[in-house]
Amino acid sequence: KRAHKKALKCFKDSLVLRKIGSKEETADTAETYHNIGNCEAKLGLFEDCLHSYCEALKIKKKIYPSDMLSLSTAKTEHCMGLALLQLGSVIEALGFFMPAMEVRQQVLGSEHLDYAFSLHNVGRVYFHQGRVDDAIVCLEEALRIKKSKLDNGHPSVAETEHVLASLYIQKEDIATAIPLLKSALSTYKGKKDCDIMKSDIFDLLGKAYSIIGIIEDAILSYKHSLKIKRAVLGLDDVACANVLMEIGKLRASTGDLNEALIAFKEVKRIHKEVYGKEHLRNADLLIQVGLIQEKIDNDDMAFRCYTEALRLRQLLLSENHFEIAEALAHVGKIHQKRAEHFKSISIFQEAIGIYRDPNNKKMMKECADVCRLLGMSQMEISDTNNAFLSFERSLKLRERVFGKDSEEWAEVAYDIGVAKAHIGLHDEAVELIEHFISMKRTSNNQDSNNLSNALFQLGLLKSKNRCIDEALPLLQEALKIRRMQDDNELEISEVLFQIGCIHEAKKDYLESLVCLEESLQLRQSIVGDDEIAGDTMLKIGEVHRIRQEFDLAVETLTKALETFKSTVGEEHLSVANTLRNLGYVCDAKHDYREAMKFHKQGLNILKINLGSNHVSIAASLDDIAGIYQKVSKYEKALKCLEESLRIRKLQKDCDGMEIATNLFGMGIIYAANNDNDKAMECYHSSLEISCQIGSNPKLEAQALHQIGCVYAALFNYRDALQNWRTSLSKYREAGLDDDHYMVACTLGNIEMAENVLAVN
Repeated sequence: KRAHKKALKCFKDSLVLRKIGSKEETADTAETYHNIGNCEAKLGLFEDCLHSYCEALKIKKKIYPSDMLSLSTAKTEHCMGLALLQLGSVIEALGFFMPAMEVRQQVLGSEHLDYAFSLHNVGRVYFHQGRVDDAIVCLEEALRIKKSKLDNGHPSVAETEHVLASLYIQKEDIATAIPLLKSALSTYKGKKDCDIMKSDIFDLLGKAYSIIGIIEDAILSYKHSLKIKRAVLGLDDVACANVLMEIGKLRASTGDLNEALIAFKEVKRIHKEVYGKEHLRNADLLIQVGLIQEKIDNDDMAFRCYTEALRLRQLLLSENHFEIAEALAHVGKIHQKRAEHFKSISIFQEAIGIYRDPNNKKMMKECADVCRLLGMSQMEISDTNNAFLSFERSLKLRERVFGKDSEEWAEVAYDIGVAKAHIGLHDEAVELIEHFISMKRTSNNQDSNNLSNALFQLGLLKSKNRCIDEALPLLQEALKIRRMQDDNELEISEVLFQIGCIHEAKKDYLESLVCLEESLQLRQSIVGDDEIAGDTMLKIGEVHRIRQEFDLAVETLTKALETFKSTVGEEHLSVANTLRNLGYVCDAKHDYREAMKFHKQGLNILKINLGSNHVSIAASLDDIAGIYQKVSKYEKALKCLEESLRIRKLQKDCDGMEIATNLFGMGIIYAANNDNDKAMECYHSSLEISCQIGSNPKLEAQALHQIGCVYAALFNYRDALQNWRTSLSKYREAGLDDDHYMVACTLGNIEMAENVLAVN
């Protein structure tokens, strides 16, 4: 600086002497003004240097004709552009750089260094304007010329490599950026007074490595930068805080939360020293600290951080600034985690209102994320229509940002698939979730948690569609992934329960019990006996009942009953379902008094919850009718079945096969009570309905068999034989072998009828 000040004084003295010696403005006067401007620029006096360059340019334009291309004029215009760039007047700077570049190209040619210098600075302007591709074109050409004219390791080459690399990082072309940065760094290391440039290179290397996930190299680069900045600028400079912020973020991303918090604490100290409390930088820091608090499950502290960040941004930014939307999204996520979905929906909608029509990729990505979160909360309150609209908007935005073949797009498509599954659109749901799984299997991003969740959801859908052989391997793969994750007992329990249910459906009862009991043990180890544990006990009790392990069934179902009563109340539907299963066990043990007690208790709870005309009431009445039939109380059994038939006929989506089965049951009781006419009427009605539907040949066979039995009771063996033979063909159509007890019974009846008719 001392040298520049001396030079400036000399040039100013020279200018005074020139003006004394001659009133005319000459080229030498113009050059003196230009040199004064250069000195002022080196001293950081950019307003002053701009004035000096203007004086120089004014004289040069008087001296040189307008049609004459002057390199001297171009030189001053170029320097004016540099000064304006320093003052932040980017558009004005370009207005001087462009004519200077054109003159240099025409006079000196496209391979001259001065033309390269102009290209470099035009590229810098484009960089500031966000015209990344145009900037790269200029800087690539400038770099080519410089490398052909200058020695290896020249600072000017490094300067262009430096700016060019930062542009490639913006485009996330890290493979091109890193060699440029390393080359520039090698040059700067050998030069004096380049410490800040080296520090900036390390910052860019840190950013580049973080983008491609080489986190340790990124942290090391930022540490080198921090060491330089502290040495040159001091410990309390904001530039040091900026680097510490990046180090903290990276530490947090690797799970090193203590080191992250140490870095953020130092950032807070510097911000407080430099800015005070009410500054936007503090809001940025609060967001980062909030993210860490979320990771350690301290949601209350995270919420305090986010709300304070929101307050600062609302205080210091314009009403619709996108950073306010970002803070709102974080606050909304905490409400969502707390299951405060109406609050989260309101906040997410406010954030989306700020984004409105996002016009750059960053804002489109953030808006897409918030739309997705909004859809999730809307699904939680069963607002399915609006949830679909939110997911669809998120999907469109992600398609614009990432493309339709991206994981990000598939992620929202998966959400839509889950939503479709909730409303019964299973085929569409399967297609979307399968697409997501396919993307995850071929992805470099091994997010095993998302993959296991998708496999689990697809397994559930396949199971609901009765494709249990397809469901089982999906759930087993989900289980394998979850077993490899830490602190995942509840998620493992969830999958084991579903696998246990599938094994039960496949009649692999021992395997079912192994899965269900492990599921229960894992859940109890984390949350104790809650409602879901009760569901698992209920399922275990059902399997024991099927295996005729009645004592174990009663023990498990009684425990389930106690669990439900203590967690969801004595009049909950789960209590009714458990009582019903206890009734089945007592029925199987021929303890009809206890069976009736349990079934009636369950029926009363169903009526409290569902009213008197729900189809579940009809099913419960069927169970009670079965008990009455076994104790020969046929009138009471018929009353129950008549009531269940009435209820089923009231249903809008009436199931014809259930009505056919109901009528068949009534026929059995009429026959047992020797009312053959009524029995025949019920059997024929049941047969007529089941034949119309055509989906249950077994029920048709049973009805035909019983019709044959009524004819036989009336000694009409010819009609009895005809119905039994038709019944036999229906049993075989249903896939029953001749050694099945129902088929064997019909075969015996056929033989008996043929013998009777042969004798007669």
